Amino acid sequence: MSISLVLIWFFLRRRKRNERLRSLLKTGLKNPYRFEEFAREYLREHGFKKVRVTRKSKDFGADIVAKKRGRTVVFQVKLRSSAVEKSVVKELVAAAYIYGAVEVGVFTNGEISQSLEKELELLESAGGFIKKVHVVKNITPEEL
Repeated sequence: MSISLVLIWFFLRRRKRNERLRSLLKTGLKNPYRFEEFAREYLREHGFKKVRVTRKSKDFGADIVAKKRGRTVVFQVKLRSSAVEKSVVKELVAAAYIYGAVEVGVFTNGEISQSLEKELELLESAGGFIKKVHVVKNITPEEL
């Protein structure tokens, strides 16, 4: 019986978190700064630690700085109605260098362009200081 209660508690807790994320996303789809707040919470729910949104300006190309398995990760967060283009790679590399990150990521509500996808693959396989690339795309309220 106690196992059943624990399972019910976990289920209800998860459902409440998903409802909170869905609500944040709905407001975030109207405001890029709220979308960054949603991205922060989404990343926390998906295993990232010490997730923080950077300043709105003079952030050196990083919108979010987080930790995963002891490694620093910088994210570019893009609220877009069109695909995110490869120009974000320069900002990611610069931000990674400045923040001491060895992992980078793109977080968007939409798609990423094929050219960006190729650039990110090259960045990850180049053997430089970037060890891993994270891509979170097509985030919609229905997904949560």
